[in-house]
Amino acid sequence: MKLDVQPLEDHQVKVIAEMEPAVLEEFMRRAARKISRETRIPGFRPGKAPYDMVKRHVGEEALQQQAVEDLIDEYYPKILDEAQIKPGATGSLEEIVSVNPPKFSFIIPLEPSIELGAYKDIRQEYTLEAVKEADVDEFIQRLRTNYATAEPVERPAEDGDLVYVKFSGKLTKPLEGEDENVFPERPAQFIIGNDVIQNRDWPYPGFNESLKGLSAGDEKIAKHKYAKDDQDEALKGKTVEFKVSVQSIKALHLPELNDEFAQTVGQFETVADLRKAVQDQLEVAKKDETDDAYYTSLIDKVIEGATIKYPPQVLEHEVEHMMEHVKEDVGKQGMELDAYFKMIDKDREKYIEEEIRPAARRRIARSLVMDELARAEEVKLEEDDYNQAITATVSQLQSQPKPRKTKEKVNPDLVNNMTMTELSRKFNIKVLERMKAIATGHGDDAGKPADAETPAEGEATGAKKPAAPRKPRAKAKPKTE
Repeated sequence: MKLDVQPLEDHQVKVIAEMEPAVLEEFMRRAARKISRETRIPGFRPGKAPYDMVKRHVGEEALQQQAVEDLIDEYYPKILDEAQIKPGATGSLEEIVSVNPPKFSFIIPLEPSIELGAYKDIRQEYTLEAVKEADVDEFIQRLRTNYATAEPVERPAEDGDLVYVKFSGKLTKPLEGEDENVFPERPAQFIIGNDVIQNRDWPYPGFNESLKGLSAGDEKIAKHKYAKDDQDEALKGKTVEFKVSVQSIKALHLPELNDEFAQTVGQFETVADLRKAVQDQLEVAKKDETDDAYYTSLIDKVIEGATIKYPPQVLEHEVEHMMEHVKEDVGKQGMELDAYFKMIDKDREKYIEEEIRPAARRRIARSLVMDELARAEEVKLEEDDYNQAITATVSQLQSQPKPRKTKEKVNPDLVNNMTMTELSRKFNIKVLERMKAIATGHGDDAGKPADAETPAEGEATGAKKPAAPRKPRAKAKPKTE
């Protein structure tokens, strides 16, 4: 077999494989025997018709087509092996150059590769800010607000009041075909001047402050222009006119902050116990937030210094995967994708190009970098990690509602998936902590030149690499010579 391997610019190779004419003859006869077994040929028992009779019965073209399919099935793995190609996705049959002698052209995506670069030279300090007394006070104030009693009042709204309104919002300059009703009329309630209420910035920052001084029955028109980088796709750079109607106003009476209140909101004996629990909770939340921002920035720096290559099929697969998640999320809101695209004023192609594809590239790069960091730094899971993952899975299952039928068993696939998810999480934490040690100068060999020559291996982060194909997708029809 003769092979001509031609590297392509998009991390694929073109392979032209040529076999001896005798190979085609062998597969023609194999195909005839196969057809003889599967097709009724008058005068012969299944599998007993001679070659020439089968050829006359089905035609030489049909016989050749079956022979070529069988030949490719058998020889494609041999081509990969002889050319020493590690495929990253399913290959495709680009062209049947000739049938006799057999000569085929394949396009084969290569396995993703990565060189980390000088990642051990990266330095980034880690700073965890302490939780302040004011943070604890703010959280407890939110608790007191949740337990407040409301008393109707006949006066203009003041700071601390609970104001019930109906409001709607329309685009001032809707585009052709765009729904102007971005905020259909709805009831809502706002606490004026309360910094701890989560919807303080909804529908826009300062909205609740604008209700100060209004009385029940008052109406107000207000306009707000949203930033071009607003999180809501439908509102980016748009101006919305709001119509607000005040329904009622209530004064809030917050409970006294004493031991009795502490006992009401949880299993606490004193206010000091409550403050300690809040302090601990806020410290965990602050560390999680700090870690997330730190590790995202750190891995981005590793990606910047890395050389990452992968075929277009890998990107397209990730795009499809992410679009399935978008479809699922939109469906949970009772919408179809087309309706969602209309709402954000983008068609499917524009949404994929502007939102999904860039995000898919980041996810692929991050996955490959994490895998290669794990390999380069020899990060491994220990026996304790496996035991802890199993314990965590059991704990999760025990916290779920019990099935009505006591004989009903837990799905083993569910248990396995939950355990693998926990193991993947633990593994990623180990990789990130190792990179943090290097970046803060605490790695054993931080500062030494990084070995960036070995290609990525493994599936540490759970991002599956495509399996080697058994057979390429055929996109070409035979042409005889």
